[in-house]
Amino acid sequence: MRRSRNDTLRSRPRLWRKAFATSLMVSLASLSCASMGAGKLTSSHTAYNDAVQLTVAREVLANIVRSRYSDPMQFIAVSAINAQFSISAGASAGAGGIGQGASGQAGGSVGYSDSPTITFVPQSDAGFYKSLYSPFDVGEAIGFALSYRFARSNPDWQELSLKFSFAAINGASDYVGGLYNQLYQQRIDAWVRLMRLGAEFQLVPEWDFDTTTISREKVTAEDMVAAFRMNLNFIEEDGGESVRLARYRLVLALTLPDPHDPEGTRALESLGVLPGRAQYMLRPPDHSGPGENDPYAIRVTPRSMADIISIAGQFVEVPAAHADLVPPVELTPGESVVMSSVRIRSSGERPPSPYRIEHRGYWFYVDDYDIDSKVFFEAVVAAYSSRVGSKQAGDAQPQVVLPVGGG
Repeated sequence: MRRSRNDTLRSRPRLWRKAFATSLMVSLASLSCASMGAGKLTSSHTAYNDAVQLTVAREVLANIVRSRYSDPMQFIAVSAINAQFSISAGASAGAGGIGQGASGQAGGSVGYSDSPTITFVPQSDAGFYKSLYSPFDVGEAIGFALSYRFARSNPDWQELSLKFSFAAINGASDYVGGLYNQLYQQRIDAWVRLMRLGAEFQLVPEWDFDTTTISREKVTAEDMVAAFRMNLNFIEEDGGESVRLARYRLVLALTLPDPHDPEGTRALESLGVLPGRAQYMLRPPDHSGPGENDPYAIRVTPRSMADIISIAGQFVEVPAAHADLVPPVELTPGESVVMSSVRIRSSGERPPSPYRIEHRGYWFYVDDYDIDSKVFFEAVVAAYSSRVGSKQAGDAQPQVVLPVGGG
């Protein structure tokens, strides 16, 4: 059946409306993806970053307060944030008239939605507690000590950073038989004097001889090529009759500007090392290998993250109503200035500071205008994040996945 000319003319507006609406929807979707995609990625990344930063900071603060009250600590990590963005576009079109007199109108709409899911992992497995209670290595401990921005010029902060970093220095532990060790304090004071005289931490190379000696005549050219490929060197011993495989490694050292300065000499003796050198390697107490019996080595026992949290609990200001719930803080010699400059305050009212938590009916917080306390708290959070705050979702069970509605 043939269509009349009038039927064809009447069908054209409907075809035009459908084609125009489809074209408009495609254009709207393309423009929306281009204009909203990059912008939402930037704004969402910043928002989630801020939320995770605040979450970790408050969690560390909560466990510092719990430690002060001798309450069990608990950590929950945000291991994954899956943000799913979707854009929908709609269009409408209308037309009237016939032939050249036809006219039309069009409209469109764009919808946007964000439906993230957040994965929480309770940190309660053996791996987490091993990280929490295992001592930092020497490099991590020094990094923690240097994270105090004021420690370079302020002796009180130098003392604080060293006490938080090391539990023992050259055989002198901080507490012996439940009593504060004066020899440990003497070591700390000596180290602070050296830093005041210009001593600083540096990475210095040394040979790692953790191998056995072999006869020189047994070494072939192929052996030398293989050692070179592995960044190893044959070091001659016994007048060239034997060799030992070794490689350079970087070791932390306390470097003195003037090893013959009289005040520095007295400080080195108090520190428990022989004076006369410009560099003193920092080694763990159970170190074996190069410098195993080195009288110029500073042997240090770094603290664990649990130790740091426990000591930080001394700075918690306990409400008078809770005086019987917590043990008293006993100041060690020379700590009064530092203790007065770092505080985790308490209040019965919710404080305006972002770094706040509620515990046992009171608020505990780091005052936003207390720079000393904020710098200290920043260092503790950084130490936690680097040591035990980076476990992945597969490291612990169970996981808690929460959908978060958005719009």
